[in-house]
Amino acid sequence: MPCCRQGIRKEKKMSQELKESGSKHCYACIQWDGQRTFYPDKKQIKVDAGIEGICRVTHQKTRGNGRCDQFFPLR
Repeated sequence: MPCCRQGIRKEKKMSQELKESGSKHCYACIQWDGQRTFYPDKKQIKVDAGIEGICRVTHQKTRGNGRCDQFFPLR
């Protein structure tokens, strides 16, 4: 009897960390639409920096830990 592995998925765990909102990374830019939570009172962002999101400036997928010259900080 052959073994069938269809329908089995390995779920990717997100390792979210608190990062400073003042750093010039994509996860701290208002133009990046990746998943994150912004805490303005603490000036911190809870994010998995390795996750991809779409940059609204370049219209390309980019990881949250990326950088570019067009940086617009979260407020």
